[in-house]
Amino acid sequence: MSLLDHQIHQLSASARKRLEQDEIELTQRRAELVAEQGSETGGDLVDQASFATQQIEIESIDRRLVRIHDLLSATTVAADAPDDTVAVGSVVTLRFDDGSTETYQVGLIEEQAGDVVALTPTSPLGRALLGHRVGDKVTYDAPVGKLTVEIVEVRPL
Repeated sequence: MSLLDHQIHQLSASARKRLEQDEIELTQRRAELVAEQGSETGGDLVDQASFATQQIEIESIDRRLVRIHDLLSATTVAADAPDDTVAVGSVVTLRFDDGSTETYQVGLIEEQAGDVVALTPTSPLGRALLGHRVGDKVTYDAPVGKLTVEIVEVRPL
């Protein structure tokens, strides 16, 4: 596995911690819902609707728990990279050819913190940026053809 492939299967330490906390909270919520379902004895329409709503929430929690489990078991914690180097978990500001700038957080959607948009390391731009530094110009394949961006700023999350 190349260094690039290894980075694609990493989470930042903060994202891993958030996922682990989500897993704990979702497991507790699921247990509460199951306990509530077991204690209900009525059979009227309101009880049936409540049961159905709880069942839908349990199924949603189950799907999220599977996703969290898959992520935690298939990824490793990203090692700290130098502050000026793009790595999984980095927040990077890019200048495009038209002079506009955009800020992204490199990582899985689960990496996204606040209102900074996630840029997955498997996307053409995300893959091209990994390992580059402030000031580097990076060319990548976009749907409209080859584009070049300049890395203006890189900071840890």
